[in-house]
Amino acid sequence: MFESVYFTHPGYVRESNEDSFFIDDKNCIWIVCDGMGGHNDGSFASHLITDLFEELVLTNSFSKNVEIIQNQLIKAHQLLQKQIKKPNNIIGTTVVLLYIYENRAVCFHCGDSRCYSYTNILKYHTKDHSKLLNGKKVLTSAISAPSKSFILEKSSFYIDEINRFLLCSDGLYDFISEDTISYFMKQKEIKKSMDILISNILKTKAQDNITAIIINKVLK
Repeated sequence: MFESVYFTHPGYVRESNEDSFFIDDKNCIWIVCDGMGGHNDGSFASHLITDLFEELVLTNSFSKNVEIIQNQLIKAHQLLQKQIKKPNNIIGTTVVLLYIYENRAVCFHCGDSRCYSYTNILKYHTKDHSKLLNGKKVLTSAISAPSKSFILEKSSFYIDEINRFLLCSDGLYDFISEDTISYFMKQKEIKKSMDILISNILKTKAQDNITAIIINKVLK
């Protein structure tokens, strides 16, 4: 059994929050999306993904459920292609998704939103799809229209020794250090973890939307 807490904030520069998130502790699916495009296009793109999971029907098979989830993400990409109205207007979103079934987990991601786990050290389960161009970070893959390179990466692993996960948009890790992330992730109670996260991020000059979900295995 798992429990989760979340935090989302527009940051101190942007007027709107184009991130979205999805939490289903019962079926053990958690998603963070970071929309892009402006004029609410980013919000539309990020919510397109999370809305598709509201009525998701899963089975009793881990492998079948992984296929169902992957197909939903591909469907979101295909639906977004139909929404573009102006050729030069790019709308899109990153996505990071964690699904857990018994002692197995799978993480999907496209873009630069991240999945971490914490035991005694902080571990990445995603690799950013981004690069530096003229000193500015640019996404190399996203669920977007017109289509960028669409790379949906998947990593599967066992969670026997893992009790804590973090999903977040780049608005979090761009403004606080890995040492700070490790510190709040190792707290015994996830509410305290989130309180420390919020306290630290709100002290920064966060220039981007921020969304984070902390997921905790409830030990019997």
